[in-house]
Amino acid sequence: MKNRFALFALSVSLFLGGAYILSLKIPFWSMFLGLAAIQIGIVFIIFTFEIFVKLNSKRVTDEYNAIPCLICGQIGFVPKYKNTNICDSCQLKIARSLKGIMTVFIALFTLSSLTLLARQNQDIREKAKEANYICEKGDWDPTECRCSIDKNEICSNNGQVKTCTDGLNYCCKKITIDNTDSWKCDID
Repeated sequence: MKNRFALFALSVSLFLGGAYILSLKIPFWSMFLGLAAIQIGIVFIIFTFEIFVKLNSKRVTDEYNAIPCLICGQIGFVPKYKNTNICDSCQLKIARSLKGIMTVFIALFTLSSLTLLARQNQDIREKAKEANYICEKGDWDPTECRCSIDKNEICSNNGQVKTCTDGLNYCCKKITIDNTDSWKCDID
């Protein structure tokens, strides 16, 4: 702190001393010594302020390390706690390539899922055509028995045996309430 003040006092005193010598109007010497002292004082003031700025501000290398990029080798500054560096341009290249890879992956996954679901849907339709399910109107409990195959058999509770779309045999009894048909089916 004392050295900073002494340096600042020296530079200001040189500048002011040169101005004072210039104001004395001694032939030749006041111009020769006064202008030289003012110029040296200005240069010292500039250097003094530069030293103050350097001492009061932290250098980049105090908190950052200069580490080469892992991909391209370009030097970049990273915080001291990091040991590796990938520069911004390389990160952008990686992001673009990953975006393309993910697009292809999602497209393949979507197409394969769509193909699988379409195949399963087609299999269900084929099975329904083979089984000749007949769909009837009314309220059904369970709803799987709305479309069924009649077995032309009578079950224990005087209902009709039906093979429903889930593949199980149910004993279905028709119940009419207020001119509305509803069916109650229980596993036979």
